[in-house]
Amino acid sequence: MTHSPVRRNPYIIGRPINEPELFVGRESIFRFVEDNLRRGEKVILLDGQRRIGKSSVLRNIPKFVASDEFVFVPFDLEDYSQEQLSSILVALAKEIIEHLELDAAKIRLPSIAELETEPYIFSSKFLPQVYEALGEKNIVLLFDEFDILDSEYLVPVFEDFLPYLQSVIELDNKLFTVLFLGRQSPDLPKLLSLFKDAPYQEIGLLDEVSVKRLITKPAQGILEYEPDAIKAILELSAGHPYFTQVICFAIFGRARDVDNWTVTRADVESVVDKAIESAEAGLAWFWDGLSLPEKVVFSAAAEAQKISSEKADKFPENLLNLLKIYGVFRTESLVKAAEQLVEGVFLDNKTRKVKIELVRCWLVKRHPLEQEVDELKKLEKVELKTVNYSISEQLSAQKQELANTVSPSNALAIKQRFLLGTVAAIGLISFAVWLGVYRLVMPCPVGENKELGFFCIADTSINISRGDRTLFPITGNTNRDRGIAAFKKGNYSEAAQFFKNAVVDNRNDPEVLIYYNNALAKQQGSPITLAVVVPVDNREPMAKEILRGVAQAQNQFNQKGGLNGRLLEIVIANDGNKPEQAKQIAAELVKDKSVLGVIGHYSSDATKPALDEYKLAEVAIISPTSTSTSLQGDNFFRTVSSDATAGKKLAEYARKSLNLNSVVIFYNPDSTYSDSLREEFTKNFEKLGGSVVRKIDLTEPKFDPETEVAKSLYEDNAQAVVLFPNTQNTDVALKIVTANAQQTARLKNSPQNPQRQGLKLLGGDTLYSQTTLGGGVQDVEGLILAVPWFREAREAKNFAKKAADQWRISVNWRTATSYDATQAFIQALSPNPTRATVLRGLKNINLPESQTSGYPLKFTSEGERQSEAILVKVVGDKFVLLESQK
Repeated sequence: MTHSPVRRNPYIIGRPINEPELFVGRESIFRFVEDNLRRGEKVILLDGQRRIGKSSVLRNIPKFVASDEFVFVPFDLEDYSQEQLSSILVALAKEIIEHLELDAAKIRLPSIAELETEPYIFSSKFLPQVYEALGEKNIVLLFDEFDILDSEYLVPVFEDFLPYLQSVIELDNKLFTVLFLGRQSPDLPKLLSLFKDAPYQEIGLLDEVSVKRLITKPAQGILEYEPDAIKAILELSAGHPYFTQVICFAIFGRARDVDNWTVTRADVESVVDKAIESAEAGLAWFWDGLSLPEKVVFSAAAEAQKISSEKADKFPENLLNLLKIYGVFRTESLVKAAEQLVEGVFLDNKTRKVKIELVRCWLVKRHPLEQEVDELKKLEKVELKTVNYSISEQLSAQKQELANTVSPSNALAIKQRFLLGTVAAIGLISFAVWLGVYRLVMPCPVGENKELGFFCIADTSINISRGDRTLFPITGNTNRDRGIAAFKKGNYSEAAQFFKNAVVDNRNDPEVLIYYNNALAKQQGSPITLAVVVPVDNREPMAKEILRGVAQAQNQFNQKGGLNGRLLEIVIANDGNKPEQAKQIAAELVKDKSVLGVIGHYSSDATKPALDEYKLAEVAIISPTSTSTSLQGDNFFRTVSSDATAGKKLAEYARKSLNLNSVVIFYNPDSTYSDSLREEFTKNFEKLGGSVVRKIDLTEPKFDPETEVAKSLYEDNAQAVVLFPNTQNTDVALKIVTANAQQTARLKNSPQNPQRQGLKLLGGDTLYSQTTLGGGVQDVEGLILAVPWFREAREAKNFAKKAADQWRISVNWRTATSYDATQAFIQALSPNPTRATVLRGLKNINLPESQTSGYPLKFTSEGERQSEAILVKVVGDKFVLLESQK
C-alpha cells in the first residue's frame, strides 16, 4: 500500500518552542532582559501564568540576548524540589559544566560532603575555575519553576537556598540570574520582597500583530488564512500563545483531512471541539493550579456568559448573585478569589468575563458550575459535621443540667442559661453555614431535586431525553431549542421541521439528527425504541463520537422506511462515566418497557454496575467501547475488540516482530479496563517467552515518571514501556513518554553508551487520540497502539468516507463501533419485537462488511465480536497503519 507524502503539522503544542524562526511576540521581554543585564542588574524577575510560554522564553533567551557578553545556563528547580542545598549546588555545578561544554577534567566539582560542611566553596572555588575557562564572559543562571520551593513541606530548602543565592550574587560580579516565577505561587509576594530591587516584568498575552505572525508564519506557503479566520482565532485565544497554537494545530489537521488549504471563519468554528480535545492536558494543568473558591468563581463567570449577554458591570456582586441560585453566599474567600482571577489572565479586568473564549467553552463542558458547587458542598458537610457535633454536646450537657436540678431557686436561672446557650448555638450554626459557603436550605443545584424538604437528590430524569431536552446545552442551536419546545408539546411534525433545520445549522451534531428522526418516529406512531448511554458530563467529545455512529445508523434505517412502517427512536442517556450514576441510569431505562435494548456504556468501570441492572431485566446491551474481559453475561455483547484480543495482538507483535524480551507495564489497578489489559498482555507475552519485569501503578501519590523510566531502563534492563492508562490517567502516561524521550536523547549524546537505546513504546487505545499527537511529536514518535478500528485500513475506508461526508469531519473507532452496535440491534428486530426476541436475535447476528463500518460482524457464544485488534504507529504527527498489516 502506498501513501501520499504526509504534510507535517507545523504548529507546536504541549512542549516549549526551540526553533527561533517559529518563536514570535516576545521581543520586548528579550530587550528587557538584555537591557538590565548590560546595566549590571544581578537579578531579573519574570513571571506568568501557567501555559503562557515561560519555558519557551527561557529556552530562547540564549538565542536572542547578548551572547557576546553572557552565557546562559538553564536549570529547572522542580527536578530538585525535595533536595537539600548541597545536592542542588552539586547538580547546578554539573549542569554548568555540561551545558557550557567545558572540559570536566580541568574543573574540580565540589562533593556533597564538602558543600554540607562549607557551602560557599561553590562560589569561592568552583565558579572561579569556570570563569577562567570562559574568558571574558559572564554567567546567567536561568531558574525555571523557581517558586516550586515555596510549598510548606519544603520550608528548610526555601529558607536555605534563597538567602544563599542572594548572597552569592551580591558578591560575585560575573554571576547573574533570571528567575521565572509562577503568578499562582502563594509566596510570590515573599519572593518579590526578598529581591525587592530587582527589575520585574510579566510574561503576558501576545499583542495582535504577534498573534497574526504566530498563526501565519509556521504554515506559510501551505495554509492561507482569510482575514476573518484570523479574527476568529483571536477571539477564541485572546492572544494566549498556547491556545492559539492549539487552535491552529486543529485547523491544520482539518485542512489536511479535507484537502482544503484556505481557512475561513467557519473552518475555525468547526474545530473548537477538536481544539479543546487536543488541549485537554494543558487545560487541566491550567485549572488544577486554582484554589477551590477560584474554581467556583471561574465556573460562575463562564456560566454567566453562557446564560446572559449583559456585561458584568457590578462584578463580583453579579457573579455572587448567580452563585446564590446554587446556594452559595458571598464570603471573603470568594471575593479574594475573584480579585486573584482578575489579576491573572483568567478574567478580564474591565468586563470581568472569562478572558480566553476557548477556556470558557472548556469550563462549561468540563467544569459546569453545579459540579464545582458540589465540591463546596462536600467540604461544607465536613465542616458542619464537626461544628454540629460540638453544638450537640453543649445542648445535651445543658439539658442534662436542667433535668438534674431540683432546686426551685435556681431553676429560672438555669433555664435562662439554657435558652442563652441555645441562641448562641443557633448563632454558631449560622456562622458555620456562612463560613462553609453552602446552605442546604437554598434551592438545589441544577440537576437535583429536594427530597423531604431538605436534602438535594440527583434527578436521573434530566439525564435522559428523546427530544424533550438537550444534553449538550453549551452547543447553541436556535432551531434545536424550538424543536425541543414543540416536541415537549407533542407537536412532532413541527418539531421534526425545526430539528431538520437544526441539522442544517450544525451538520456534525449527532444529537439533533437523532431528535429529528425521533420526531419522525413519533409522528409515524409505534416507534421501535433503543437507548444509548454516553458520558456527556466529562467526556463530551467522546459522547458525540459515539452518538454519531448511532445517529448515522438510525438515519439510514428510517430513510429506508424502517420496519413495516415503524421507525427507530433513540433515547439518549448521560451517565457522566460515573459508576453510581450509570447504575441509576440503567435502572431508569429498565423501567421504561419501550426500550428494547441499550448501546453503551462508555468505560468498563461504568458498564460493570449497569450490567447488573440489565441482567436482572434480561435487557440486551451492546457496548461499542467497553473492553474489559470481566464484562460477561448472556445479555452482554460488544462490537469493540476485547482486552483479550488487544492484549494478545500487542504481546505477539512485541515478542515476534520487535524481538522484545523484557518490558515494564504502567497501569491503573483500580480500573477494570486497565487491569484487564495488563493481565491479557502479560499472559500472552510470558507465554511466548517474554518477561514483564515490573508492573507500575500510575495512581501512586509519589509516582515520578522520570524516576520510573530511569529505573526501568538502567535497573530493570527493560526494552520497552507498555502504557495501559485508563482515560483519567492518560496525562500521566504522556509524561512517561516525555521522560523516555529525554532519556533517549541523553543516551544518544553519551559517549559511554553509544549502543544503548531508549525504551520502545507500546500502549492501549486510550492513547489513540489527538491529545497524544499534540503532546510533542518527537516524544511519541514510534508509539505502537492496539486499536479496534482504523479509518486508513483498506476495509474501513468506504465507511470512513461515508461518515466524513455525513458529519463533515473525520471519524474514529468509537463512531465506527457504535454504528456497528446499532446495526446489530436493527438486524435483530422482528415484526413485533420484544426484549426477549431482540436478545435471541443478537445471538445469531451475521452482518457482512457492506452493512458495518468495514468488517463482518458476528458474535461468539460469549458475546464477543469475532475480530482482531489493529496495530497503528505514530509517524510524524499522525497515526499510520503498521506496515505488517497493510
